[in-house]
Amino acid sequence: MGLLDKAIKSGLNKAIGNAVEQSVTKVVAPKVEQAAANAVNKAADALNQSVGQSAPPAPPTPQPNPTNQAAVNQAANTLGGLFGSLQSAATGFATEAAKNMKICPACGEPASAQTKFCPSCGATLPNETVAAGAVCPSCGKQNDIGTKFCADCGAKLPAAVAEEHAAQARTEATFAQWDTLLPQYPKWQFGGRNFELERLDDYDGAPYYQFFADGAGQAELAQYRQLLLDNGFRPAGQYPDQSQLFKRVDGVVYNVDLEHAFDSDGMTLYFTVREPSGGFDYVKPEKKSQSGGLFDLFR
Repeated sequence: MGLLDKAIKSGLNKAIGNAVEQSVTKVVAPKVEQAAANAVNKAADALNQSVGQSAPPAPPTPQPNPTNQAAVNQAANTLGGLFGSLQSAATGFATEAAKNMKICPACGEPASAQTKFCPSCGATLPNETVAAGAVCPSCGKQNDIGTKFCADCGAKLPAAVAEEHAAQARTEATFAQWDTLLPQYPKWQFGGRNFELERLDDYDGAPYYQFFADGAGQAELAQYRQLLLDNGFRPAGQYPDQSQLFKRVDGVVYNVDLEHAFDSDGMTLYFTVREPSGGFDYVKPEKKSQSGGLFDLFR
């Protein structure tokens, strides 16, 4: 693939991505590529011809070739116009495709307008299509897919309201899980979004859970560490550390791993049952006396 082809492909993908949400892009992209193919080829031919025109041998001081430069400028303008129209074309295709499409609020997968339950996860689908979610409830304008506020009157669109409700429902479900799965640990209450709580592979036979929060940083983590300390968690074992906190309840030692909170995108906390190195009640042994006096020889 030549540099020109790469530039065209990059511009096309960017235009599509700016115009539609991710769930609709997979439907829209092939149609936009097909619609743009003829224009792309025309612009590429014009630019290739202008660059490929033969010029006389260059003199000691090179001079610009007005004919070639004009052709290059014309081809560049053609490409600029093409890329400028791609987003508009993608938006049009997206709106048409979205009239017959629903998006699952649970997993984000698309489904046909007639479907009531998500084919991917079984969740109940919304009654309205993606396109209907972009119709302004105040003035009736059909807005572009992915728009949150009406372009004519500024009212919040149904899709944005539904997205907020779905996010709130997911948050409530996650923290309801917390009450069931992690009752020994104080609940996260320091902001963030896109919360997830899931069980991983067991750790030495004990349940091992991870909690994910997008948008939480070091300040929020410090607040949660203090909440843990206030609830009886503490550094323990042979190598006590503020990033590994433990609490013993009825002979069971509960552990919160804060050490790896930012090893990946977002913030992830880990919860399990385990003893720290050396044991929860580890006490560093006192050093023996090194006096070396004559009396010590007879001990």
